[in-house]
Amino acid sequence: MTVLESLLAALRHAAEYNRHDQTKPSVVLWTDPERLWEPVLPALRKAAPELLTLSNEATETEGVSTYLRYVLGKWDPEKGVPLIYLPGISRQHFRGPAGFPEAAKHLYALQFQGQFWEHTNGKDWTPVSFLGSAPNHGGLGLDLAKDQATKEAVSAQLEVLLQTEQHTLTGKKLDAAAINRLAVDDPIRQLLRWIGASGRAKYCGWSDSETQAFYAICKRDFGFDPAKDGLVYAQDRLVEPDGPWDPVWYRFAEAPSAYPEVARVMETAQPADLMDRSNLRFPRVNDQREAELRRALASLETLAPTLARETLVKLVGEHRERAAGPWAALGRARLAEATILLGEMLDAMDRQRPGSDAASFAADYQSEGWKVDAAARRAFALARDKADAEAVRSALRAVYLPWLDAAADSLQAAPPERDSSSTGTTAEAGTVWLFIDGLRADLALELQARIEKTGWVCTAHPRWSALPTVTATAKPAWHPLAAHLEGRELTETFQPQLRGKDKDCDTAEFRKLLKACGWSWMNATETGDPSQTGWTEAGAFDRYGHDQGAKLAWRVEEELAGIEARIRELLAAGWSKVRVVTDHGWLWLPGGLPKVDFPKHLTISKWGRCAVAQPGAQHGFPEVGWYWNNAHAVVLAPGVHCFQQGTEYTHGGLTLQEAFLVELEIAKSGTSSGETQPVTIESAQWSGLRLRVRVTPGEPGLRLDLRTRAGDAASSVLSKGGIKATDATGSGSVVVADDALDGTVAVLVVLRDDQIVAKKNLTVGEN
Repeated sequence: MTVLESLLAALRHAAEYNRHDQTKPSVVLWTDPERLWEPVLPALRKAAPELLTLSNEATETEGVSTYLRYVLGKWDPEKGVPLIYLPGISRQHFRGPAGFPEAAKHLYALQFQGQFWEHTNGKDWTPVSFLGSAPNHGGLGLDLAKDQATKEAVSAQLEVLLQTEQHTLTGKKLDAAAINRLAVDDPIRQLLRWIGASGRAKYCGWSDSETQAFYAICKRDFGFDPAKDGLVYAQDRLVEPDGPWDPVWYRFAEAPSAYPEVARVMETAQPADLMDRSNLRFPRVNDQREAELRRALASLETLAPTLARETLVKLVGEHRERAAGPWAALGRARLAEATILLGEMLDAMDRQRPGSDAASFAADYQSEGWKVDAAARRAFALARDKADAEAVRSALRAVYLPWLDAAADSLQAAPPERDSSSTGTTAEAGTVWLFIDGLRADLALELQARIEKTGWVCTAHPRWSALPTVTATAKPAWHPLAAHLEGRELTETFQPQLRGKDKDCDTAEFRKLLKACGWSWMNATETGDPSQTGWTEAGAFDRYGHDQGAKLAWRVEEELAGIEARIRELLAAGWSKVRVVTDHGWLWLPGGLPKVDFPKHLTISKWGRCAVAQPGAQHGFPEVGWYWNNAHAVVLAPGVHCFQQGTEYTHGGLTLQEAFLVELEIAKSGTSSGETQPVTIESAQWSGLRLRVRVTPGEPGLRLDLRTRAGDAASSVLSKGGIKATDATGSGSVVVADDALDGTVAVLVVLRDDQIVAKKNLTVGEN
């Protein structure tokens, strides 16, 4: 990953949000009072089409503040959250309307609709601070010298730095000399810049001496004279496999977004033999192969399932190289990437083991089956273009639909025991229950993988949903809540009734029952009291599925990120454990599940996958006893069929996707095993002689001390009683009472049981 790619990732990360705590930001504001980033705007615009700039110029992506508001008013959400670069404007300007720059006045209110890209200390990002700040503060964590010469070198070579692979800078001491060498010690980068400048050295910004040195290097290292041979010669050599220019091609291929102009220049290159489809270095060849793949995938639905599988396996092999190539990195091989995922889907199908009962089906699904569903969903998520989406839809209907239907038939022939649908639990102090409507098992397992990367302990607990798999039936099916409910009457809504009362268990009654059983209800913006037992809710998978059908696949990643953020927030607030629970899963198929006819006159109520039949109706569909009263029969759609035409997302029936659930228990690392978790000093900021500290993970009771020698408690510069403890969020502060210590070099130490778990060198009173 280049520094440029890391910068764009950081800017786009600023748009992430917890949808249950915030509304989705409409913009990301990038303030730059000293205009330090301005020289690299051309490179940024090429790599980030969502970048807008406050400027007196009038182009499609830059203009005065009124023009930018106009652009935002007709912004296409599919382009992502817009990034607005504000040269000459600081974060401080947004503190109040008084004194706000006139040139940007129409953008002032955007702070309430968007988010800032800013340092964790609230300051504007400079190139130096971004390169040198620790990753947990949002920077790259490079070892950057602090002297003025290095700052000047960063400014002078900023474009070079952006195009540099980040891993080549990590672990090195970067001073002015090291940074300046980047501009002259990399002939391959210089050659790619020259190609990107259409073979015109003057557009590279080189001096005459630098240009002559470049020419000499090209003659020596690459066997050509730029002044005489020109751009066409360079194009021919760049696309020539197994030649002396291979290192140049591979540099471009490793990070094509760092050289966007090279990709543009290569558009005019074409094979000598226009029928040659083998050289994937030509963008035109890639585009031709993508079009061929689109037609091939679209035709799969017309083939028998076995032949469709064989054809898809062949397509995976043919397009694997393109899916890992530079044109894919530039978004020009989406179908090749989707095809690789479809291949992973087939591999997961092949790894499945035959089962004979619900328990074996569930175990195999938790091991391999969920990967089939996940790969199918991810493949479709890549296909945003209408023609691409149709091609992937056809492939899924050809090979994924038969697998879904066969698995459904197997489970329906050997369904789980009714008692296995029960969910027993008791209120537990320090544990918060996070309910996610429609957290299908594959999503839960993906969430578990994300959580474990943070270092938290995450345990999976499989179970079956109550039947039918609709929220009204399944959500309240936890003990001891279930003890307060009964199923006297099977209504159209499938809701149980309050025991001994003529009232259904609606949302309001559900919350009352939670309180009666020892849970405290928290809305999506609250963190509650960690000494109690909490219940809160997040996630919108089910809502998105019902509203958007197959396009739910596009929303999954942002929803998982929001849930992960909510878990992080709850643990930071002091909860010892978070239990992620759900009610049901769902079936999903682009183009719609196959329909089966259930005449309306035979039903009292008919949903997508379940129904209540008229008394005495003869229909021939499978039935199960209602979870809340086995004497009441619920009609289920067979296999993966649906009672409604064209339904791409639904639930209520009996399949592994709908009924098999995975719930998660998350604890801070060490909570379950007794081990301690590493502590990081996230921030330490002086306000006068008061030092405000925040550590991660949030942990109450860690003590903060300032010493001249870290391991010597007697060297503390704090007065007696000045050593303070962190609160439940990991925040705390200490005060240096003696003014004479201002400017003293000291060490901030964080102690757990008198043992140092983190430390940071600093100077009293200086940030």
